[in-house]
Amino acid sequence: MARPRITNALLDVLGLLLEAWDQQTEVHGWQIMRSVRRSGPTVYAVLDQLEDAGWITGSWERRPADSPAGPRRRYYRLTPSGAEAARREVPVPARVPPPRPRPAPGFGRTAHPRPAG
Repeated sequence: MARPRITNALLDVLGLLLEAWDQQTEVHGWQIMRSVRRSGPTVYAVLDQLEDAGWITGSWERRPADSPAGPRRRYYRLTPSGAEAARREVPVPARVPPPRPRPAPGFGRTAHPRPAG
C-alpha cells in the first residue's frame, strides 16, 4: 500500500471524507464531485489512489429487486488508518478571528464644526 500522491484535489476529497467520517456517514462519488467542485475523472482518480493505499473502502448500494432502474451508487468511507492518515495530511481549517468589538456610538462620524469663538 503506497502512500498516495498529495495534490490539492486529493486534499479536497480527503477533507470531505473526514467530515463524513466525523458524522459517521458515507458519501457517493456524485456527492463528492459536487461538494469539492472537481470533475468526475479527477475525483475518481483520487478515489482509486485512496482505495489502493487502503485509506478508504467502497461499497455498492444495495437495492431491493423492485426498486426503480438506474445505476447503483458506490459509497466511500475512510478506514480507521485512513482517517488517521487524512488528519495528518489535511490542514486544519484556519480559525476564524473573534469578532471585533463594535465601535462606540458616534465613532467614525464626521464631527460637527465647533462654533468659532
